[in-house]
Amino acid sequence: MVVTTRFIQDIVLFVRNLLRTNLTDPITRSGNEQFIVTAYPKRPVNYPIITVKQINLRSPRRSGMQSELRWTEIELEVRIWARNEIERDKLTQDTFNVLRNNEFGSGSSNDESLHDLQINSGVNVDESGVQGNKSKVFTISYKFMVGV
Repeated sequence: MVVTTRFIQDIVLFVRNLLRTNLTDPITRSGNEQFIVTAYPKRPVNYPIITVKQINLRSPRRSGMQSELRWTEIELEVRIWARNEIERDKLTQDTFNVLRNNEFGSGSSNDESLHDLQINSGVNVDESGVQGNKSKVFTISYKFMVGV
């Protein structure tokens, strides 16, 4: 990935595409309905779905004295929306494994100049009632170099 002025969008799309390529959708979908998206859809959806979006960006330090390059950290929210706890937990584990196992090697986040994957938090958010949707919100972050 060449870091451009669209680096936030590029990174979100990289993670979305990485998950799309490596996760199996547990249901059959019709039309152009997607399993993994970058925003919660505005039309009705069939669960489960996974959303990926950017939630924070920090550029705390330069890479060296008088350097125009900065170490930058991007934080992403990956949210698993599922029909029950078992499905939520399985998809969360599968998502974590994809991210963890694709840090190094061909086509990895490291190849895309994304370094130091961190899993920052994971929180269950469940709608009330037995039939309510279950979700897991977890945040991840990567560090990368960007020119000023």
